[in-house]
Amino acid sequence: MIVELYIFSIFILSGFLQTVTGSGYAIITAPLLALVLETKETVMLVMVTGLIIRLFLIRVIKKDGSFKAIFPLITASVIGAIPGAYMMTAASSGELKIFIGVVLLFATFCLWKNVSIPIKHSKFAEAIVGALSGFLATTTSINGPPVVMYYLNSKAEKDKKLFRANLTRYFFLINIASIIISYLTGTLKITQLWFHTLLSIPALYIGFYLGEKFFYQVKAETLRQWSLRMILISSLLILWSVLKP
Repeated sequence: MIVELYIFSIFILSGFLQTVTGSGYAIITAPLLALVLETKETVMLVMVTGLIIRLFLIRVIKKDGSFKAIFPLITASVIGAIPGAYMMTAASSGELKIFIGVVLLFATFCLWKNVSIPIKHSKFAEAIVGALSGFLATTTSINGPPVVMYYLNSKAEKDKKLFRANLTRYFFLINIASIIISYLTGTLKITQLWFHTLLSIPALYIGFYLGEKFFYQVKAETLRQWSLRMILISSLLILWSVLKP
């Protein structure tokens, strides 16, 4: 019962952050769930529940942005997701935990330091970012950092509504593609996920409702700093759980 309450609370928190910022769902949810669930189950559960929260969000961002704007990123992501899905079939739970922890620490460092990389060839950059994001989607479910950093580099976050809308559309489509690819490669097992998926629906709606209420009120920088602290603590806990004697 305590574990279920913990998982329910995680979904409320991550649904809230996803609604307010347009990103950060997997980067918050995956490390916290990995503390109480098996790693592969965590990756698949984050993938499925991520689609649910974005279905809620699609309803409120439909007037902002467009699917056309994120099409190149999506195409590259689908290509990158295929080898990632096959890697899931070969990697052990411990290896995936280490991979997730390292990815999180690197992403946290880059986001905390506001790492900026000059982009001279946008199409090439979108292909690299999309492929990397797709690979991470099917191996760790944490595919947001490359795309978020790409948009931050292009200063897209200045229009808060457009920034959230494009990120939501991107993650919505890559969610669908990742689920299909994972199912076809045999890594997505619905029978192991149904209970926690049903548990997530009311929790995610609560997070979505609260996030939509606070979207225009919460200072983005304040939320960002707290999120980064949670990511850092979670990634260190994951690495400790694998590397402890």
